[in-house]
Amino acid sequence: MLTTPCLRAIKAEEPGCHLTFLSHRMGRAVLSHNPHIDELLTYHESDSWREHLRRWRYLRRQRFDLVLDFMNNPRSALFSLASNAPRRASFRQRLFAAYNTLVPRETGSTYIVRYKFALLQHHGFSPQDEGLVFGWQPSDLAPVAAFCARYPHFKQGQLRVILSPSHRRPLRKWPGERFSALADLLVREWGAQVTWAWGPGGEEQEIDRLQALCQEKTYKAPASTLSELAAFIAQHDLFIGNSNGPSHLAVAVDICSLQLHGHTDALAWCPNNSQHQYLQSPEYGLTAHPSLAPLSLATVWEKLLSMRPVIEQQAATRQLIACKEAPR
Repeated sequence: MLTTPCLRAIKAEEPGCHLTFLSHRMGRAVLSHNPHIDELLTYHESDSWREHLRRWRYLRRQRFDLVLDFMNNPRSALFSLASNAPRRASFRQRLFAAYNTLVPRETGSTYIVRYKFALLQHHGFSPQDEGLVFGWQPSDLAPVAAFCARYPHFKQGQLRVILSPSHRRPLRKWPGERFSALADLLVREWGAQVTWAWGPGGEEQEIDRLQALCQEKTYKAPASTLSELAAFIAQHDLFIGNSNGPSHLAVAVDICSLQLHGHTDALAWCPNNSQHQYLQSPEYGLTAHPSLAPLSLATVWEKLLSMRPVIEQQAATRQLIACKEAPR
């Protein structure tokens, strides 16, 4: 997801090029509808050596002119080397033998999109737009339509907020009870329509628990694929959640977002502008495994109050667009 601005920049400056993207198999869910990719190749750790050999031979036959390796790991280095492209570039690291162009790494905390841009800039590209790219098909709006038909108050809401309390690593989760308390605050103080995002792997049961803790009425998002979830998130004005996949979807569909970070460097994962902001654990930099538990509800609420003018402006714009598009 965080490489998609690079793909857009390449196609914008070299519209006639053939752009192949090689990623882990999970990348297919993110990139299958990307308009800037001509060919999407995927691999998996469980692939046999015969499958890897077949893939390496295929890469060599394509006669690539330029390979940009954004991953910097042993597997991606082997893929880069197998391509036999005359220009193979990556960031400076120990696997230097696989490349003939090494770009110095930026020091300090840098949003990963800007960090990736450095590899393009070294090869004459001038990327500017940091917006993430994630598309969906019209059919992905079906769960949205069904949800709005079932809950007309959500559709008519002046402010819609979606919460994402999930993460597969407990250390990266803000305490769920605080999400429930925050949901109540948003409903009482802002009159918001609040929904809960969730995914597979037992997340629905956790959402049911947190929703039951709320004293105010909230909604649970419908079961969805990744692209359906993106379409659903796009119906909101504000995303609040841990540093997870849905947080990047919120950036991609261009709604306001507040990311909560524990031991991950927030400046690396958040655009950090007026529309997309973050809060970092008070323990960050003080311990090897900072937790999100010390981040108080009061601190989160104070941050949201500072973001409120931008959030309300976006909500008003959405309402205005809806009015313009409504049938006469």
